[in-house]
Formats: sequence, C-alpha cells, structure tokens
Amino acid sequence: MSARIVLLGLLAAARLLPAAPAASLPTHPDQIVFPPLHYEPPVAAEHRHQLKNGVVVFVVEDRRVPLVDLSFHFRADGKQEPAGREGLHAGAFELMTRGGSQAHDAAWIEEEVAFLGAELYSGVDGFGGVLGLQTLTKDLPRGLDLAFELMRTPRFQEDRLQQWRDERLASFKKRNDDPERLERQEWRRLIYDSRTWRPATAASVAAIDRQALLDWHARWVQPRHLVVTVSGDVRAREVLALLEARMKGWKGAAQEFGDPAPGYADAPAGVYIIHKAINQTRVRCTLPGLDRDDPRWPAAWLMNEILGGSGMSSRLTNRIRTAEGLAYSVGSQLEEQDFGRGVWWAGFQTKTESTQYAMSLLVQELSRMAAGDLDEDALANAKNQLIQAFPTWFVSAEAIAGTLADEELSGRARTNPRHYQDLRDRYAAVTREEVQAVARDLLKPGQLVWLLVGDAAAVGQPDAAHGLRLEDFGLVTRLPLRDPLTQEPLPLD
Repeated sequence: MSARIVLLGLLAAARLLPAAPAASLPTHPDQIVFPPLHYEPPVAAEHRHQLKNGVVVFVVEDRRVPLVDLSFHFRADGKQEPAGREGLHAGAFELMTRGGSQAHDAAWIEEEVAFLGAELYSGVDGFGGVLGLQTLTKDLPRGLDLAFELMRTPRFQEDRLQQWRDERLASFKKRNDDPERLERQEWRRLIYDSRTWRPATAASVAAIDRQALLDWHARWVQPRHLVVTVSGDVRAREVLALLEARMKGWKGAAQEFGDPAPGYADAPAGVYIIHKAINQTRVRCTLPGLDRDDPRWPAAWLMNEILGGSGMSSRLTNRIRTAEGLAYSVGSQLEEQDFGRGVWWAGFQTKTESTQYAMSLLVQELSRMAAGDLDEDALANAKNQLIQAFPTWFVSAEAIAGTLADEELSGRARTNPRHYQDLRDRYAAVTREEVQAVARDLLKPGQLVWLLVGDAAAVGQPDAAHGLRLEDFGLVTRLPLRDPLTQEPLPLD
C-alpha cells in the first residue's frame, strides 16, 4: 500500500471524528488547569536495615539500569586534627582510594577498577568522610572486594602521598588569584572560630606522613562510625548478604566526638575589606541564622525565599539586578547546618563605583522585610515553589538514599523521624505574621558583618551621586591578604 493511500485514509478518518468543542481549549496559558500533584516522600523504615555489627544500611532499589551506587559514610571529627598537621583529615580520606592497599599497590587497584568499568573514589563530606563505588550489577561482588580492601587496609603509599602534597601546594599558590575563592576563604576566617576553620599550609601538609594517615584512618574509619547507602539495580536481601560477609572481623573502638556544631567568631558588625586590584567588588554580608530544628525555621526559610533565595523572582534580584542593573547575580541563603545553627548571608558582585549604592539597596530591602512589608501573594508564591519543587529532592534512588543517610548521621532520624512527611504541611501552615516576626528577629541591618573584596581605595571613596560613604555601613577595617603558603598576614599596601 502506497504512502499516499495511507495518508488519504487517515485524513478521511479524521473527518469522521467529532470536533472538540472550542470552549475546551484555553485562550491563555494561565487558564490551563493542572491536576493536583500527589507525592509522598520516602519513609526511612521502608529502606533502613541493620547489619549484625550494628551498621545501618539504606537500600533503595531501582532496576531500570544495571548499575549500583554505594556510599560508605564515616562520622569523623576533623576538628581533632593535631596542630601543625592541618589537612590530615582531608588527606586520609582523599588518599584512601588513591594510595593502594596493604595487599596491592595503587596502580594495580586502578587497573582492576578500570577493567570493571567502575568508579571508586573517596573524600571528605559534611559528616566526616565518604568512600563511593559505582559498578555494573554483575561486578558488584568484585567492586565490594576492592572497596573493603581499601577501607580496611589502606597503604597510603609514599609516591601517592607525595603527589597529593604537590597537588595541595599547587592549589595553595593560587589562593589569592581568584576573587571568588578569596572571598569564600576570608569569609570563613572572619565568621568561624579557629577550631571550626583552620586552613592548611605548606608546612602542615609537608608534616603529614604515612604513619599520621594510618593513625587517623584507624581512629575514624571503622564500623561504629559507618552508615551505608545502596541504590540501583539490587535486591536488598542480596546486597545485605554481600555486606555482612565483608564486615566480618572488622572492629574498632568508638571515638569521642567534640561539639559538632560550627563555632562562630562573632566578628563585630562593620565593613571588612580586602584589597584586590580589580574593577569589580565582591560583596558578602551575614547575620546569625537558625538551627533547622528551631520551630521558626519554616517561617525563616520562606522569608529568605521572598528576600533573595528564589532567584529571579526575589526582591534582592528584582531591585539590584533587574531594576538597577548593578549586578548580574545577587541572592541570599539561610544556611542549614547538619549540627547547630547556621547563618543568613547575602552576596553580589558589582562595579567598583556602584558598590556602596548596591549595598544601600540591599539594606533597604532588609529593612523593608524587617518592618513587616510582606503581602500574602508573595508568601503564597514562596510556599507554592517549595511544594512544587519538593519531589525533586528525591529525584533518584541515589538521592533518596543519600537524604535518608543524612538524617541518620545527623541524629534527626531519631528526634524527628517524620520531618519530610510533615514538611509541606508545616510550611503551608506558616502565617504572614510568623514570617514578619522572624524577619524582625533576624534581619537587623545595623548588625551586618560585611566582607568586600576589591580595590580598597576606590571602594572607599564617597558615592557623591547617592550621598553615601562606606562608613555609613559600619566601622571600616582593612584586612590583610595572607601569604598563600603560610597563611601569615602580608603588609597592607
């Protein structure tokens, strides 16, 4: 049958079909009605298992692709690094999969992993350190053999240790080159105390030897500090049996942890500026935040979304970027910590000559919000954005397993096991008055700690066009650049 005959037949059939009534077609996109979104978040108990030695394992099955992802999460207290060996915590975890095992050198391990077409990696995370494995389902037993060999008996061979030292040294030399990196590191130095943030130096990395790595590994990489996530093409029963077999004989004494909450330096309010000879200024300002378990958290989170957290629809973006054209990117964040309270901060980058004016606009928006300037439509939009985006937090089996592990490691799985089940209702119930109250409590422009990275002399010039001086934002303090290798302050120029 020719294509022409088929086409004519389809057209004839189409004429016999009743036409859809014109009224059923919306005349504008805003008239489209979508069915209600029904999504229930995962329940931890449905995925949580416990091995004979007490190790918790979260298994989320997804057999669409013959791949398996495993992550071994170890609680470890990086604050206990010995003085003079800053960087030891990162080195021990980063080199765990790069430095070979007691039975095989690093090159042999890498060849085995490549032969499997797998991925094996390790490094630090918010709770301590992690070793990750991705492999084809058929190669899972062999991949686990290699992962456990490295976790239980790392070699930390000298040539790979030296390579790691060289990489760190090369990175240190660039510390002051990138204004964005410079802003991040100096902001940490400004707001955190020396226990929470101690930057490594060339000398501290050089002092990290193989024995120090082995000792640190022995303290923290052990079953009593471990939570495992497994996702992908697996059956829970089978993977748990594989893990049980490889856990046999692996012991370790539980270690004492210090306070896991970040310590803050409580820098006095004011403007801190670091000179960098560039034609733009990087600006960041901060205020104390909240603990996620604070009952005011939902209201504070919605407050921040309206203020600067929701991208193009936020007030800060509309005012500083869209209306005034002073910054390409501007926003704010209510920082959530795994333990204890975080901070609220906002930031942008602007031309040197518009620095003070952009700062004044940010202060105006904070003041508006703190004074109760909030309409119901803005609050409703913020709630809807959260509710509509909520399913994307669990977009994959790996994301589900990782989220459940975070709740386990932070202890919130015990104190608030229904956090995600109740989250949307809690946010939906927030009132305008509650957002206004938390904004009044948190947003105090006179207490802002500002950090500026840019041309100090030019930024410090009065903005005559807008009647502004840098001193209007608080006491101005010049901070020195640091020697990138020693972290000692350099003379002010």
